[in-house]
Amino acid sequence: MVHMSMPPTLKAMSYQAIYAYGNFICVANAKEHLIINDYGVMAIFEQECVLGSNDQRPIRVKLEYVGWVEEILELNYGVLNIVVLL
Repeated sequence: MVHMSMPPTLKAMSYQAIYAYGNFICVANAKEHLIINDYGVMAIFEQECVLGSNDQRPIRVKLEYVGWVEEILELNYGVLNIVVLL
């Protein structure tokens, strides 16, 4: 278990392209300079939804997101590096 009480360093690394999470990912504006076009992303999130404030039976739904990467940042927490796609 990693202890996360340490804040990230003040300087984040920014990338135009990176190999992370088992995939090659690049930002959308870098596609003009590259032969490949791996800047699209797709994710599925689950969320509990209710019809109103009195709804006693929330349902779990899947929300799909499709978009592109505009920025790639790497945050350094000392013992842990996290890649963030924006």
